[in-house]
Amino acid sequence: MSLAVRSARRVMLVPPLFDEMNRMRKMLVDVMRSLHALEISSFLPDLPGTNESLAALEEITLSDWQKAVQACAQQHQISHIASFRGGALAVAEMQRADHWILSPVKGATILRTMMRTRVAADREAGQNTSLAALAELARTGPLELAGNIIGSGLFAQLEAAQIAELKSQRIVRLDSDDKPHDVQIPGSALWLRAEPDDDPVMSSAIAQDIAAWMGQ
Repeated sequence: MSLAVRSARRVMLVPPLFDEMNRMRKMLVDVMRSLHALEISSFLPDLPGTNESLAALEEITLSDWQKAVQACAQQHQISHIASFRGGALAVAEMQRADHWILSPVKGATILRTMMRTRVAADREAGQNTSLAALAELARTGPLELAGNIIGSGLFAQLEAAQIAELKSQRIVRLDSDDKPHDVQIPGSALWLRAEPDDDPVMSSAIAQDIAAWMGQ
């Protein structure tokens, strides 16, 4: 998805990963509309193996996502990138770009959350599954987590993926989050909701802060 205006200011948005993307899609669209009103062009690419991509997710690795995002930025001559949650892992190698990052998260944390959901679902179905058993299965072949078929390569790379320290970065967190940050904004953790939702106040705050950051 893209929203363009006659402006030299352009930003690429990198979405959260897996089910967090589904929960935050409306918010991301609202951010893009708010950026458009501020005369900033934006676009939101699909990562390989997700949404409209023709690639199978179980064949995708984190390295594939990183290469795809970098190629997309180069093709569109983008130097400003706004990534959300696990999307920050896909831009970890792009040291030359300027980065705006909302609530970055380690890959292992994303996997653990989805694995706990799988354990709970299996328990309701009368199956006894553990986090350790799921991790072992993931090392030998594809694993279904929260509706996603994750290959062993992607699982291993996410398990080891840390939050990168980028040369030019602005770490943004909610005002209820006391982890290290450069700025805090009002809003709610939509990625924790049971269903997709939006937060107009947060979407507006995100767009305003991205605009301020790009104007520096």
